[in-house]
Amino acid sequence: MRAFLIWLAIVGVLAAIYAVIPNSTREQGRRPLPPEVTKPLPPEWARPGPGTPPSPSGPGPSTPSPQPPSAPPTAAPQPPLRGQDFVLTVNSDGPRSADGLGTAFALDSTGVWLTAAHVVDDCKAVYVLRGRDWRAATAVRIHPSADIALIRAVNTGPTITFAAAGAPRLGTDAYHVGYPQSRPAQVHTRYIGRARIERPERGMPPEPGQVWVEVSRAPDFEGSLGGLSGGPAFDSSGRVVGVTILESSRRGRVTTAPVERIRDLLVRGGIDSQPGAGVATFNPTSFQATGDSLRAAGTVTHVYCSWQGNTRPRRR
Repeated sequence: MRAFLIWLAIVGVLAAIYAVIPNSTREQGRRPLPPEVTKPLPPEWARPGPGTPPSPSGPGPSTPSPQPPSAPPTAAPQPPLRGQDFVLTVNSDGPRSADGLGTAFALDSTGVWLTAAHVVDDCKAVYVLRGRDWRAATAVRIHPSADIALIRAVNTGPTITFAAAGAPRLGTDAYHVGYPQSRPAQVHTRYIGRARIERPERGMPPEPGQVWVEVSRAPDFEGSLGGLSGGPAFDSSGRVVGVTILESSRRGRVTTAPVERIRDLLVRGGIDSQPGAGVATFNPTSFQATGDSLRAAGTVTHVYCSWQGNTRPRRR
């Protein structure tokens, strides 16, 4: 009997421990993403879901409510859109051992471009596509803790403007423009929550991020978004809301570095970048044409990393 009570107590302790461990699943992506940890939703994050109009003001206390005529039953309203906080761990792939490709976009007309740090890190030479020719970068500056980097190279095309600082509203549309799988394409996403990106390197502080879920691709294609890294994410007004830095192909999610990190890197680099006039607006039906026009104008371009400095990309 005593042994049975001891066994029962052990089972109870294990059940209590299991109850406080957050549910988690392992993300699989080009840069593997981590277990997700859902945290309480701040009250200001909740908003009506798509297609749910705000509730009209009701009549005053002394005014009787009119009875509406009977109507056929309708579908239940969509629940409010919920947000999540994600804790993402980026597994280190070790030192670079091959050439690579990514995306960059113009910050000002003097030749300052922005990309993801992992696109140009540990590269002996970096090239930026301008027209049909590849031009060598003259300088690269990498943020000490965020996955973004500045490239100084050939003069750019029309430059971008930034969205206001702070997290986007839940459900905000974004349009990622670049070269996934080394092909010109764009991805439509919607904002679903904030991210805390942790890296295993000792002494590296957590990196803030913003998580988006895929809606569609144009042109449509399957597989990884590798090559879109470093590309801009635009809101519907054509303002940059972040830089694409991570993907989770299994879950259809994309993570961006926020605008605040871009501004911090510009200050660190001593660059007084003046915002451009912005680009054309985006919408779900014409975002492919808008993305194509940005590449044609030289606002968004392709980046090539020569790992050992002895290779050069072919003319397009």
